[in-house]
Amino acid sequence: MNQTYRVFTDGSAIGNPGPGGWGVVVMKGTRRWEMSRGYARTTVSEMELVAAIEALRSLPTGVRVDLHSDSQYLIYGMSSFISRWERDGWRNRRGCQIQHRQLWTELTLLNANRRVRWLWLKGHNGHRDQTRADALAYQAARAFWLRERAAA
Repeated sequence: MNQTYRVFTDGSAIGNPGPGGWGVVVMKGTRRWEMSRGYARTTVSEMELVAAIEALRSLPTGVRVDLHSDSQYLIYGMSSFISRWERDGWRNRRGCQIQHRQLWTELTLLNANRRVRWLWLKGHNGHRDQTRADALAYQAARAFWLRERAAA
């Protein structure tokens, strides 16, 4: 049986930009695993995209994925805007360059090799797995924030 992977992602930054992190919860059947990583200086938007990239990288090609995120930037970017951005030379409707083009490009490549449904989930709504992804992202960001403070 070819089950769908259920993925919950989140990004965090303390300051924007500032120390940041991403968190991911992945489930397939009864299997469940978590991933996270922190960075010294980044933005919430970057971390939202990197969380999705790392989640998809961890999965085999050709699989079905329900990817949940509270980031409208990520979800609507991938489900609605990406084809227009590519067609328009990575510019938005106002003619401005799309930020994080290299991350969007990588997401596009990963998406092409998996059957992903991009699903928005309201943040901080008490959903167990989304809450856990949020906590992982914050903990990863906080570890860098604490290192920064200790070095000061």
